Amino acid sequence: MTALDAARDTSADAARVPQVTAFRARCQPVAGRELSTPSELHAWSVASYQDFWRTFLDWADLAWEGSAEVVATSDDVRQARFFPGVRLNYAENLLRPLPDADDGAPALTSVHGDGSSETLTRGELRAAAHRTSRALTDIGVRAGDVVLAIAANHARVTVAALAVAGLGAALSTATPDMGVNTLVGRFGQVEATTALVDRTVLGGGGGRADEVLGELVAQLPTVRRVVLLDDLPLPELAGVGVARLSELVAAVPADDPGPAWPRQAFDAPLWVLFSSGTTGPPKAMVHGVGGSLLEHVKEHRLHVDLRPTDTLYFHTTTAWMMWNWQLSALSVGAHVVVYDGPIAGPETLWTLVARHRVTVFGTSPAYLQLCQDEGWSPAAALDLSRLRTVLSTGAVLHPWQFDWVAEHVGPVPVCSVSGGTDIVGCFVLGHPELPVRPGWCQAISLGLDVTALDEDGRPVVGEVGELVCRNPFPSRPVRFLRDSDGERFRGAYFAQHPGMWTHGDRIEFAVDGSSRLYGRSDGVLNINGVRIGPSEIYTIVRTVPGVADSIAVEVRDPAAPGSTRLALLVVLQPGVELDGALARQIRSTLRRQGSPAHVPSLLLPVDEIPQTHNGKKSESAARAVLDGDPVRNVSALKNPGSLEGLAAAAARAAETDVPTTAVGDDVRSTVGAVFAQVLGGPVPGHADFFDAGGTSRQTMTLLRQLRLELGRPLLLEDFLADPSVDGVTRAVTSEPADGRPVEVLRAGDPGTAPLLLVHGYLGDVDIYRSLVDALRTPAPVYGLTSDPRIATRDGVSITSIATSLVTKVQQAVPAGEVRLAGYSFGGLVAYEMARQLVALGRSVTFLGLLDTEPPFRRLSRASRALRTLAWWIALVVPGMVEDTVVGVLRRRFGHGAPATEEMATFAAAHRVFNAYEWGPYAGPVTYFRARFRVPVVANLLYAWRRVAPDLTVVDVPGSHHVLLGGEHSAELAAQLDAALAASQS
Repeated sequence: MTALDAARDTSADAARVPQVTAFRARCQPVAGRELSTPSELHAWSVASYQDFWRTFLDWADLAWEGSAEVVATSDDVRQARFFPGVRLNYAENLLRPLPDADDGAPALTSVHGDGSSETLTRGELRAAAHRTSRALTDIGVRAGDVVLAIAANHARVTVAALAVAGLGAALSTATPDMGVNTLVGRFGQVEATTALVDRTVLGGGGGRADEVLGELVAQLPTVRRVVLLDDLPLPELAGVGVARLSELVAAVPADDPGPAWPRQAFDAPLWVLFSSGTTGPPKAMVHGVGGSLLEHVKEHRLHVDLRPTDTLYFHTTTAWMMWNWQLSALSVGAHVVVYDGPIAGPETLWTLVARHRVTVFGTSPAYLQLCQDEGWSPAAALDLSRLRTVLSTGAVLHPWQFDWVAEHVGPVPVCSVSGGTDIVGCFVLGHPELPVRPGWCQAISLGLDVTALDEDGRPVVGEVGELVCRNPFPSRPVRFLRDSDGERFRGAYFAQHPGMWTHGDRIEFAVDGSSRLYGRSDGVLNINGVRIGPSEIYTIVRTVPGVADSIAVEVRDPAAPGSTRLALLVVLQPGVELDGALARQIRSTLRRQGSPAHVPSLLLPVDEIPQTHNGKKSESAARAVLDGDPVRNVSALKNPGSLEGLAAAAARAAETDVPTTAVGDDVRSTVGAVFAQVLGGPVPGHADFFDAGGTSRQTMTLLRQLRLELGRPLLLEDFLADPSVDGVTRAVTSEPADGRPVEVLRAGDPGTAPLLLVHGYLGDVDIYRSLVDALRTPAPVYGLTSDPRIATRDGVSITSIATSLVTKVQQAVPAGEVRLAGYSFGGLVAYEMARQLVALGRSVTFLGLLDTEPPFRRLSRASRALRTLAWWIALVVPGMVEDTVVGVLRRRFGHGAPATEEMATFAAAHRVFNAYEWGPYAGPVTYFRARFRVPVVANLLYAWRRVAPDLTVVDVPGSHHVLLGGEHSAELAAQLDAALAASQS
């Protein structure tokens, strides 16, 4: 891994000429006329689509061999095969040397939930992919195989994906939070022999992971090898070989260049993706090497204008085709950023964009709406000067969201794009030469003859119709699995309008080719950007005793304008009522067997479900009733009377869909009130938050409000241990408000003196997670925590915080040696704790200060001036601190965003830190100093030596603010291990 502290300079991009301009110049001689406007270029690309694709293949300068003389074998959308004489390799094209992106250019940055990251250059990524290919070859993976991958979006799965594709095998991916039934419903069709699995969060993580893996493998009989992407202990799986990929790669000789990557037929399988399962089990779609690559490069270069000077981050998971789309950006030399953590709040992704200097940011309407609802303004808090384009997909992007970006992000184009898994690309998207109209997609994808048809099958402009494509295109699926006669493939896309591809979206086109989407026409649900087929829900709900039938629809959310929520209508068996217990059972089953996105926010009992005359459920009719809209074509229903029952159920729900506040000022009443506020109504004390309809996004809102209302610490793991009103009440009342004596971060040898890590300024020890995972010391590792707002309490000081923690230490470790360490704020508290413990007669054998500056007031006047100078210098050095000069000045002159609770806590902690009146300490101190710092003036160690003369300085990688990040954890842990071992000798 190579850490790159600054992205490449793109100042020259200010006057950049879009790449589509150069491509147009290449096309005009072929067309025999000028193509002076975007609409003229598109019209030619459709009328002469074979000339268009042959010209683009030549212009794109991809690595291929053979003949491109035959572009398409037919003009039939369903039957046409593209470039039958061309052979190429996907991984080779993504990692090939490029004139403007050499081997030292950044290729992939993997960001983790704790903020840490690691970066690979193009040369490093290519070498890693080749070595991984060798490792996979050694265990039997071959060209033509299909490999499964279950992992979050991080570098390990990206490298593995490139290695698999390089070998000529196909890859099928999913996320670890999918339930076993959902995974089997997809992967059971693939018949793969090898599965790549990251168990870190599989089944919720912890001890459940191996159990879930065992259940999964037992239902996938063709899987003979499980290759683990994590570093957890190896599981025992009956009849299945298990290996750790890192160990397989480590066993490859250093001088082994890896196996040769074969060039394959244009339509050789590359990916197996899955439909949303609208009318049955998800369809397994095989996408080809050439079609996927060619479509992606076209979209990246001509529509997004992506190039080697760009850094792309698209928020996605491995279960969504946008993961495949963003991976292909490597082929144009762009720097791709991936993220495997959660969205903890509106600031999460914008902070990533700013920190990693992203130029093209892909997001969803749901996330933009979250930011707007929370009143968060990214531009006021962060430096987004590198950002040049925002992409959005996954749902309809509303006009007001364009306005919000303009006001709170900046004058950057917002490109709404739409396509899907079915074509692993986009039908409508952005265009660098066209203006942005709020609420509209700018252009139709080049080479695709896309239009809207009315109910009579006639093309319409200015009206909402069915999205179709009337000419062949390379990225359509090669085939479906388990569809030997092709009938399922025909029925999915060509039955409704023969000779055309029918996509299933409702769309309106303007005369200029711009468009706006109106949602799915086939009932597919889109919950917070996650597409779900209703049949997946029906299959799961059918297993719940007492439920006879159900229908799932996506409806408008009255509590969040512009957003939608999942509604589930259930028909119950005679004598069964939808009480709280049954509602929780339904939601719990959906969450366990599906995913959190499968859990409905609105659950209603109805007498019957609207059906068409051929017996098909009418999601559109149910959706219209719940949204209060008129039902179109009521005559198509065989039971139109069912609509009255739906309307009555919706009215009853509206009467009770009002947040209520519990009476009383005790802790349980407060917790119950916050639960009711977040969930939209009261819940029983024992009800699981998620079974009651809570989502992962609502979890962060709940925790934030609970901490504010209670004024007590509440860690995420405490909440997840029992996410109910009763459980939270017990968590915050079963011990004093300042928390438990210690938090066990890692168990160890009980006969060894533990290492005690002191909390940061927010009172938690989560900052140490990566470091603790990398430690090899046999000692137990404990965390000392405090109130999250400890620094804001009246009269608090470093001394008083230390005194409180010393009491905890005396309770948890009443005798024997004491070993302490802390980072920054925690280091200063640890120092004072060591002084107090020694005064109490305790033996402190180790004190580690992780880049802890001296208190400002303890410096001389000259040193304070130097320290201030160093701080201003650090603001302009990329990667040294998290703040910027612009951000500081905006806040000082009152133009920044209102201070958040965390910002206020940090400011209070800063004051407490610098007011510390320290005293001498004679014991040994190991100071771990960040290497990346302002020379001479940044680390004033002389001040430490005055009070702690027995000071040993150890240089460790990184700057102060990333010292505990994942990319530096291994080396920092090794240095800490060595210092701990030396303290015992």
